[in-house]
Amino acid sequence: MADEGRSTTVTINYGPFCGDSQVTFQGLPGEVFGDVASFFGFDSDTCAELTLGELVLEAAQLAQGASHVARGLGAHVIAQMPDSTPNAAREAAQAPSRDTRDRQPRLDEIEACGSVEELKKWWAENQAAFADQAVMTAWKARGRVLET
Repeated sequence: MADEGRSTTVTINYGPFCGDSQVTFQGLPGEVFGDVASFFGFDSDTCAELTLGELVLEAAQLAQGASHVARGLGAHVIAQMPDSTPNAAREAAQAPSRDTRDRQPRLDEIEACGSVEELKKWWAENQAAFADQAVMTAWKARGRVLET
């Protein structure tokens, strides 16, 4: 492999200021890719087609967006309670989730956001919806439209 023995360092900043949090990954490109995907909770199927550069860009946007929402709207990270049933993850994957059934209304809500601030507020209030990749894609696309 051409990358063998070559180290890659990636630093992702959570904001534009020198005091803002940041995370740094170092290793072979494949290791860094896996570390970034794991750290930010990206689904391996979702990022399988991405290059390391594209994954880093997505991770940076996620980090900076979360920081911006936390700083601007006072949002906080809330830990999910572990499910007591051992097969809960498998059962959830097999049964259609509420988020999947409610996809169209959520997409309509995203489309109805008339400003970047409204879109950020929607993001802060609907974290669970982002488990659905279609919601994430629509949210990002709407943000790009509103920024122009």
